[in-house]
Amino acid sequence: MRLAQIKWKQALMALALGVVMASAMAAAQQAAPAAKPAPAASQPSGGKLPTIWHSEASNKDFRVKIEGDVFHAEWVNLPPAAAKQGAYMRIDCRRTGTKWAGSASVYQGFADPAASAGKEVRKMCHLTTRFEVDSITAEKIAFHTEALRDFDFSKCQVLKTAWEEFVWFPKK
Repeated sequence: MRLAQIKWKQALMALALGVVMASAMAAAQQAAPAAKPAPAASQPSGGKLPTIWHSEASNKDFRVKIEGDVFHAEWVNLPPAAAKQGAYMRIDCRRTGTKWAGSASVYQGFADPAASAGKEVRKMCHLTTRFEVDSITAEKIAFHTEALRDFDFSKCQVLKTAWEEFVWFPKK
């Protein structure tokens, strides 16, 4: 009788082990939840970034703010004449993987390339270009954006762009 009781206990343990292993194997076969992307383009440790950043390429200053997965930048040192005409440049990007991708919305004056020397004619135009932030540290923001290569002044129409890389540094 004792032998029958032992075999019954072994069978019950084997059955329980089989159920546990089957459920473990089923769980392993299901797709694992997506891993959270690495914060390669994240705020520096401490979470504090300078507020105003300078572009040496364009001589423009930008107020930068990061809220969760959203990167905002806005041109702040507009020339008085451009400000009177309502000029602006606003950049909005969302984190996608290790980068921030979005667009730059621009309203500013463009010079007429056909204007005679000394008689600059400017026309206010709205443009939108793609913008991607590659990395953000307390010392530098590296990004690339579409730069104008061909532009129809009369229609305020972008005809051709090319990606260019730029950096901003904290305003001193």
